[in-house]
Amino acid sequence: MMGAHVNGLRQLHSRGLRIFEVKAVCDVKESLAKEKAKLVAEFQDSEPKVYTNFEEMLRHESLDAVDIALPHNVHHTVANICLEQGLDVIIEKPLGITMRAARIILEKARKNNKVLAVAENYRRSPENRAIRWALEQGLIGEPRMIVWSSAGWSPGAWGWREDKYAAGGSWVFDGGVHLADLDRYQLRKEATEVYAVQKTFEPVREGVKVTVDDVTMAIVIYEGDVYAQWLWTRAAPGKAINLRLIYGSKGAVGNDGLFIQRENLIETQSMNTLVSRMFESLRTEEKAKWFPKGITDTVATELYDFYDSVVNHRPPEVDGLEAYRDMAIPLGFYESAFLKKPVSIRDVEELRIEEYQKEINEKLGIS
Repeated sequence: MMGAHVNGLRQLHSRGLRIFEVKAVCDVKESLAKEKAKLVAEFQDSEPKVYTNFEEMLRHESLDAVDIALPHNVHHTVANICLEQGLDVIIEKPLGITMRAARIILEKARKNNKVLAVAENYRRSPENRAIRWALEQGLIGEPRMIVWSSAGWSPGAWGWREDKYAAGGSWVFDGGVHLADLDRYQLRKEATEVYAVQKTFEPVREGVKVTVDDVTMAIVIYEGDVYAQWLWTRAAPGKAINLRLIYGSKGAVGNDGLFIQRENLIETQSMNTLVSRMFESLRTEEKAKWFPKGITDTVATELYDFYDSVVNHRPPEVDGLEAYRDMAIPLGFYESAFLKKPVSIRDVEELRIEEYQKEINEKLGIS
């Protein structure tokens, strides 16, 4: 993911937004750190210094901020030290490996009065902005249901993401925070309850023991009686499915466009048309905020938002609390599947339900 962050910096730089100076890069694998340093040197005047230990980097460099993209199990340890050192932080999602770990980061940021932004980029695409705009305009009527299905076949092992103690869960957690964020952002409603079942059909992949699920089926109930149905699996050979649709009382909207139910026909508009309609409706300052200098790369714009939040002393669009609420939905699935019953999202957020997460917290010393 850090490659995408470097590309985002490149895009900002190429459009005249030379708002970051990358002074140092750090990776436990020195060759990867050197690779990123050389990529950065291609668009900025100097090559960043290379480190393999981030605490050594903090001791030797005068930094204002840090961009963190690491396995989930070390988010809280690295972010906490950076926040204590007085650095503003942007961190890849999910904010923490568990709700308790994420809460620790939130408290560190609050205590040290530093900006904490979470790299939640899906909502920033023109298409997802346009879907929110369509709902705000009432184009599909009152929202009723969301259907997200991502089913396919992925037989290979996926490194640390196969390990519950490193990743916290499968892609339904790692990527599911994206979908939870989209639901909340586009509906402008909070989840109240979830129910889920999970299974690991293939506990060994390429000789690697898999300790996370490879299928999750879930129901999410949102405020105002809006219902979401989620399916994620990597254990579905033969036919792939990838769709997300929001249904309302008048029609539906998704990444393939807008569909309005008329009496005897369905009126359709392509996503390109919907995006164009949204852009035409935006005020100049809104365009500059969401798409600075016309940039639509979602990682570039999230980095710009982080910069703007620091220099203008305002919360970033996706701050720690927003990301914390995103996490509660997929982690709620794990708690529900573990307990074999529906669970309240409020109980997950307030740490009243941590049965699935308890083992992870104990293993990693999170208290």
